[in-house]
Amino acid sequence: MTRLNDSAVSQLRALTEQPDLSETRYELRELLGRGGMGTVYAATDRELGRVIALKVLNVMTISASSADRLRREARILAQLEHPNIIPIHDVGTLPDGRSFYTMKLVQGQRLDQFIAPGLPIADRLQVFERICDALAFAHARGVIHRDLKPSNIMVGPFGEVLVLDWGVAKADARTPPTDDDGAPRRPEPESTGSGSVVGTHGYMSPEQA
Repeated sequence: MTRLNDSAVSQLRALTEQPDLSETRYELRELLGRGGMGTVYAATDRELGRVIALKVLNVMTISASSADRLRREARILAQLEHPNIIPIHDVGTLPDGRSFYTMKLVQGQRLDQFIAPGLPIADRLQVFERICDALAFAHARGVIHRDLKPSNIMVGPFGEVLVLDWGVAKADARTPPTDDDGAPRRPEPESTGSGSVVGTHGYMSPEQA
């Protein structure tokens, strides 16, 4: 029996993980990143002729709960229409049974890369203000990000600032989200149990850490 080397195993995994887009309007382009629950690809939207980002469940994490969690993330993003929050375009189920959603493909640098070359303090504060605007908007609608860190903030080539990855966001029942007309809307159900700690060590709020 011949053992496969690491490169061959990685190639097989990539082929296995590739989403089936055969009956969709999307055409796969390249892998952008892989997380514990989902993988993000660049894809072409043939209907609109633009390149977007497509997030799909990983093969090894397919379950009713993970599908619900991905769709919950998409619904939260859809409720947060703000210039500094990643916009979502579409959500659904692929022919292979995996849940997915599509969103704006963000070009630019992570926050830590953007400020590394010695960015002037005035420019740093401008970026910081835009991040605060996004979070204040989300908080006013009863949503807490819970994993804010440099790798989840992108700065585009024209100075645009976008807060990404709302996968562990929490809809806070104490601050009910509202529709555009101000009417209260029932928040999304929780995805973690009471007392659960989520986020990234080193970037957690003091009460979590």
